[in-house]
Amino acid sequence: MKYIVIDQTTTDLFTKEFDDKEKAIKAAEIDFSYLTKSDLKNRVAFYVLESVNPDEEAENHFDGTPILELI
Repeated sequence: MKYIVIDQTTTDLFTKEFDDKEKAIKAAEIDFSYLTKSDLKNRVAFYVLESVNPDEEAENHFDGTPILELI
């Protein structure tokens, strides 16, 4: 299973992938804690997703269930 930290701004989408759920959650919490109020105004979403398909090339790789939503 792949866990994906998704950080979506109004213009970009940033992702980090992890094999371990706890590591993904910890990384998301740390990254989120560094965002300023100004940064947060530009965020559309920030969450950890449990991917239904760990294959990065698969069309449904970004489908799944959010396990931690910070925005």
